[in-house]
Amino acid sequence: MDELLKIPAVFVRGGTSRAVLFHSTDLKHFSKTQIDSILLTVLGSPDNSGRQVDGLGGGFSSLSKAAIISRSKRPGIDVEFNFAQVDIKTSFVDWSGTCGNISSAVGPFAINEGLVDLTKPVTEVNVLAVNTGKTFLSCVPVSDDGPLTYGNFAIDGVPGKASKITLKFHDPGGSLGKGVLPTESLIDHIKTPLNGIFKASIIDVGIPTIFVSVEDFSYKTSCTVEDLDRDSETKSALEAIRCEVAVILGLSKDIETAQIESKALPKIVLIDSKSNYMSRDKQEINSDDIDLRAIAISMGQAHRTYPVSVSMATAVAAHIKGTLVSDIAENVKAGALTIGHPGGAMKVEVEVTADGDGWIVDSATIFRTSRTIMEGNVIVSASKLQTN
Repeated sequence: MDELLKIPAVFVRGGTSRAVLFHSTDLKHFSKTQIDSILLTVLGSPDNSGRQVDGLGGGFSSLSKAAIISRSKRPGIDVEFNFAQVDIKTSFVDWSGTCGNISSAVGPFAINEGLVDLTKPVTEVNVLAVNTGKTFLSCVPVSDDGPLTYGNFAIDGVPGKASKITLKFHDPGGSLGKGVLPTESLIDHIKTPLNGIFKASIIDVGIPTIFVSVEDFSYKTSCTVEDLDRDSETKSALEAIRCEVAVILGLSKDIETAQIESKALPKIVLIDSKSNYMSRDKQEINSDDIDLRAIAISMGQAHRTYPVSVSMATAVAAHIKGTLVSDIAENVKAGALTIGHPGGAMKVEVEVTADGDGWIVDSATIFRTSRTIMEGNVIVSASKLQTN
């Protein structure tokens, strides 16, 4: 009889994403390969239908995530956050990047798990993102019972209101060790084998992100994200650019490898000038309330809202004169950017300054909400665990 393993886990919404969170002590007896198998099984991957019907995944990259949280022994750090992006249709787990949305769930998890002491009215949790080596401060409103589950703050892409969690990312630039401008260029000309040459700005803040103008593609922002997912011409060109840049940045040895082993990084974003539009939840977005429009591609899919890590790169790019983003987002307010995305609008605050020929990003601040959906055990068949 096949043994069933019951592993403690917490299912959460962080920002506009969902993930399964594990305490590191509950996975300490498993190898790296076995942990990958556990995450794939729990999320319901691989699933050629794209539905992840046999797991907790939701069929989109933003809903197919996991993380391992551990108490830290490093000075000034409370907990360590090891993030995993789980592919939907293949048996691939990417540990190379991080997730700003799920970062908002790390503080509440740490408080609930007793990894940090509760301090009213706001508990500050210092977090190391293991994947990037960067740190952030999570400020979580609490009561005697733990993180507050109610509040008056709303984020576009999530129904209802909750307490506001403030995330301040310290020195988020240069996750690859190559600075904010990893190619040292404001605009690169990326040559692809079949699709031609495209102008792009490559910014590494939060995670490496490629920005391209929607004007260079058949897709237009007046269409829906579902239209983009069906637009094979645009998606093919975007993936070709993304893979070429993965090689340029040293993330992959060639474009074929990038398609398989570097799916999560770099991200690529279509940017457009601001305009009035209707969000996915039928909210009217006024052009006066945003600085630009943007659609991110994540793991081959059009993102239904906007990744927090990508929002940091977007805000910094808007403040660096000469990038494609700054050319589109004219006259932005110093230290801030409001991004119009398919789910609504997102405000980002950044501290960015010129430093000779380079740039320094002291911090980026994002406001999110989070909710613990379920606490308990995930059940994994022992036969599912690869032993090699």
